[in-house]
Amino acid sequence: MTRLSERIVDSRFFKRRKATEDTKRKIANWAIWGCADPEFQYAYERRVSLYVHQGRAELTFSDGEVVDLQPGDFLTIEQGASAIWKITEPIRNSYCYHDAFEYASRRASQMRWQGE
Repeated sequence: MTRLSERIVDSRFFKRRKATEDTKRKIANWAIWGCADPEFQYAYERRVSLYVHQGRAELTFSDGEVVDLQPGDFLTIEQGASAIWKITEPIRNSYCYHDAFEYASRRASQMRWQGE
């Protein structure tokens, strides 16, 4: 599904959205990554989300699906995906692996099972 006016794309390996103000608030402490290399390939062993602060890129996934990134985009890439990044303008992102979210380590202790 693609709705370009909202920058919404759902694919087997990724989901792209325009970041909301709430999302921007939540990523304030995420790590920063920048790249100006023209092209590289990366295999994702973990699910990751990123927010594009500046720059542009085009990712081509192993299934042939292509997604472009621009400032304000929020992208989640699924574990097991592989993509070739083409950096068209030096890019700067905030990113976080889903298993590293602060709440992930507390999730098990917060679970309440029926009957407990």
